[in-house]
Amino acid sequence: MLALAGCAASPAVRTQVVRVPVPIVQPCPAPSVPARPALPIAALAATSSPAQVMRAYVVSVAMLKGYVEQLEAILGVQRKPAPHPVR
Repeated sequence: MLALAGCAASPAVRTQVVRVPVPIVQPCPAPSVPARPALPIAALAATSSPAQVMRAYVVSVAMLKGYVEQLEAILGVQRKPAPHPVR
């Protein structure tokens, strides 16, 4: 008889919603890659003088260095770690 009396007086069940902030990893958007520069060495002819060839190579190297700097700047942004949420 005592066991039945204990079950009849059970407490009311309360549900409570608890929000727990959890960081979600999201992929980075694809970076916009600058177009490859048109290099002067591509326009050289077989009959170009050595001076024209050297000039074209010097200008091409300078252009490629600038292109590499642009690509490294884009990759640098993509490599930065995501900031941790403040707790």
